[in-house]
Amino acid sequence: MAVQWIGSPNKDKGREGFRPEAIVIHIMEGTLKGTDAWFKNEESGVSAHYGIGKDGEIHQYVGESDRAWHAGRIVSPSWRLLKADVNPNWYTIGIEHEGREDTPWSNALYDASARLIDEICRRWAIPCDRDHIIGHREIRSDKTCPGFEADVDKLVDMANEFQRDPATFNFIKKPGAVKARVDLNIRELAPTTATAVVRKIKKGRKLKYQGWTSNGMTVNGNAHWYKDSDDNYFWAGATEQPIPGL
Repeated sequence: MAVQWIGSPNKDKGREGFRPEAIVIHIMEGTLKGTDAWFKNEESGVSAHYGIGKDGEIHQYVGESDRAWHAGRIVSPSWRLLKADVNPNWYTIGIEHEGREDTPWSNALYDASARLIDEICRRWAIPCDRDHIIGHREIRSDKTCPGFEADVDKLVDMANEFQRDPATFNFIKKPGAVKARVDLNIRELAPTTATAVVRKIKKGRKLKYQGWTSNGMTVNGNAHWYKDSDDNYFWAGATEQPIPGL
């Protein structure tokens, strides 16, 4: 996925021991070009990690491991995973979308956003569901953001389709066998915990594989998954060879 770095001075380095646990969806109330300029302006005092244009162009303003200033004010929140006495900016990633509150979203905007959400969720092991992908007004109810036309449920459904699509993962074909270090789950057709468990394997059992992917869902810092002969996957971190090929 092509992402153009724009940058913003409006951020905090690091996350004070927190990590991204959720994604906040915003509407720009303007254009992508205007948002680029606004976030680059130190006097604006605001930023987000990403901005997406109506044609699907993606700009990045703040690194995911740093805190952007996009959802720090809390007003009568409805988000059930909000942490008490912690600014949400410390543990969320913000994505802005081109348009205004009453602007219909283009197919390209939905597609680019869903693909980006999928990648972020896999990088940070964020569950791809409506508890972890929310609209800004679920934190700050005095705003309409992300607007009346944004269908966050649709975004989550689309992102989940990408999560389950084997075509989104690289695959290295190199057969072998590995022993389960702990009890592990065999996941249906994709290297992510978002798919169904086909069967469970006991610790100590040897499993044959046809190859592996190195960009599956990240679990405990490990994104490596083996693919078995049925095209199902099991997480490499649960085996005695957590990094395939070594």
